[in-house]
Amino acid sequence: MTVVQRYLADEAAKSGGPPALVVMDAGPHRLGWVISCRGERYLRTRRISDMLVGHGYFLVDGMDGSLHMVHAAADLEHGEWITEYLERVRGAERVDPLRSRIAALLARGQRLDALRVVRATAPDIGPREAKEYIEAVAAGAPVPERVRSRLPRPPVGFRDCTALSGPNPEPIA
Repeated sequence: MTVVQRYLADEAAKSGGPPALVVMDAGPHRLGWVISCRGERYLRTRRISDMLVGHGYFLVDGMDGSLHMVHAAADLEHGEWITEYLERVRGAERVDPLRSRIAALLARGQRLDALRVVRATAPDIGPREAKEYIEAVAAGAPVPERVRSRLPRPPVGFRDCTALSGPNPEPIA
């Protein structure tokens, strides 16, 4: 919570006024901790007209203490933002949906069909790279980076999570 309070104080100092948000609650999340805030003015008056709408939640990363803002409409437990977060912030490799389809074709002995599917799905990949992809899947090995980088990536829609700080050097507790 200290990371969030420090961030809110810094934002208030930049604007020259009191903090607009006050930390209300903190809870564990599989990625770290989720902190919810409310508008300071609303807490004093309890008038709906004083509510700050759409500010979302803060996420403090459990590994490095970095601070992120999660959109107010995001599903905190099962949202697509979690996959994007794991890839962008923690460097996790995105699941390759083509791999399972190719593995199923190879398991049925349909190597030529697998080659056709790779070429149709990833038109930027030539025959040699498609063969390398299929061989890697057949061997259960990682796909070479030069081939993987040319595979189509699913579009990233609305960004539900925004980084607000880098790693926090203070101990996380």
